[in-house]
Amino acid sequence: MIKKNKKELLNFLIFLIGILIISITFNVFVVPNNYMIGGLSGVSVLFNYLFKIDVIYVLVAGNILLIVIGGLTLGVKEMTPHLVGSLIYTSVVYLTENINNILNIHISSIFLNVVVIGVLLGIGYTCAYLAGYSTGGTDVLGIIFKKKFGLPLGQALFILNVIILATSTVVLGFEMLVISLIIRFIETRMIDSFLIGISDSKVMFIKSEKIKEIKEFIINEIKSGTSELKVTTGYKKKDSDLIMCVVPTEKYMKLKNKIIEIDKNAFITILDAYEVYGGTNRYKLPLHDMRI
Repeated sequence: MIKKNKKELLNFLIFLIGILIISITFNVFVVPNNYMIGGLSGVSVLFNYLFKIDVIYVLVAGNILLIVIGGLTLGVKEMTPHLVGSLIYTSVVYLTENINNILNIHISSIFLNVVVIGVLLGIGYTCAYLAGYSTGGTDVLGIIFKKKFGLPLGQALFILNVIILATSTVVLGFEMLVISLIIRFIETRMIDSFLIGISDSKVMFIKSEKIKEIKEFIINEIKSGTSELKVTTGYKKKDSDLIMCVVPTEKYMKLKNKIIEIDKNAFITILDAYEVYGGTNRYKLPLHDMRI
């Protein structure tokens, strides 16, 4: 129970860090430049540009409306996590609204602004997703479409963002659409890199007539374990052995070259390994235990 409570507290702190990063990025870089980032935050920027309505009012009104619709459609229990997330996000956006008066950050280059926004939003949303929380907004509509109409969540959110970006393009011009797409691309790539991981190992499947020599090299020189698989070739229906091993990325070229040196006719398949647990000389990735 204590361990579970500590994990929940850690997740909540990670979520708060993510929300703080997103909020500061939104107030310092997005709103002053009228950049569209999709979702309810993007809608608030659009309303601010068109009607001079403070973004915080749009966020509050939009989240209340979406939570009510979600509650009536899916039930209060389903909406509770989104309600908590949207309340915290809206509150932090409000509290950091004038933070640039303290930070005094001004970047004149559009390119640098786009990169900074994409990277920071990617880090912020990664923290929120790792912690298992939602920031509310159009995520609620996506869940409604998924539950009621069987539309995949990713597809539903994509359609909603396309509508928002299309509307903003009419108002703000084609250049803003390009900027928005670049921001979203950088953001999603950052999220994928953090959530899926950066490949630090390679999985190698090796078929050779000199299995014994190759296996000895892997064990004694590469210091990795091996697994032997019995396979039957599809064309000649010939039984043979296949070695499977996981090696650190920095060592796989050394192993590949040695395999070719031992047997130039060896058949090698190499795949990226994003997460590896247990086995010889392995450790748990540090971020994994943060996920719910």
